[in-house]
Amino acid sequence: MKLLEANIGAGVIALILGEILAYIDSQLETMTPDYLLTGILAVVFGLVAANCVYFITRKADPSKN
Repeated sequence: MKLLEANIGAGVIALILGEILAYIDSQLETMTPDYLLTGILAVVFGLVAANCVYFITRKADPSKN
């Protein structure tokens, strides 16, 4: 359950940060952003990053051996 909560939290934070970054980029470049694509990509990359950190640190915990 802890892993599921961490993934949901990472997905929400990645979505918010991705949308903010798309808005800032659109204002700097004077272009129309695709918020749906930006949101999907941000969530995917956020979930990959969160799970990579989890799986790398899971093997490095000596107290579980």
